[in-house]
Amino acid sequence: MIAKLPSPVLIWLLALLALSGCEPDVTDSSMVMEERFQDRTQALTAKIMNDCHKDVLEAATLRADSLLINRARRMQRIEGRPPRPNRPGAPPPKALSAPLPLRPLFPFEIRYDTLLQQQLLQDSLRSDSISRGLPDVNSFSPE
Repeated sequence: MIAKLPSPVLIWLLALLALSGCEPDVTDSSMVMEERFQDRTQALTAKIMNDCHKDVLEAATLRADSLLINRARRMQRIEGRPPRPNRPGAPPPKALSAPLPLRPLFPFEIRYDTLLQQQLLQDSLRSDSISRGLPDVNSFSPE
């Protein structure tokens, strides 16, 4: 039997494969060390933050539980007791004859104070307010 010679394309592919496998592996040890350092640093930071989070939650839970237990104990001590009597000869407690009328949140002097109005206007002018077409802070003049 006559052996067939491999085709030239196959020879070129084998040669190319051999050459690509012979390239030296260039690794920078400082880069590898830096990557490992970053990974370890991130893992340690995550562990510390997780431990801190757990400690804070445990402390908050203990404090909340102790506050609830103390409140329940206090309520248990005074539950079912009659109200404390007034001292003999003391005047009766004052009661309101009518509910108090509603008042404005800001007194009259504050509502009409121009300096305060300017300050409130400057505080309220933000980028979202400016985009709505409100006057600019620098163009405001007190009347």
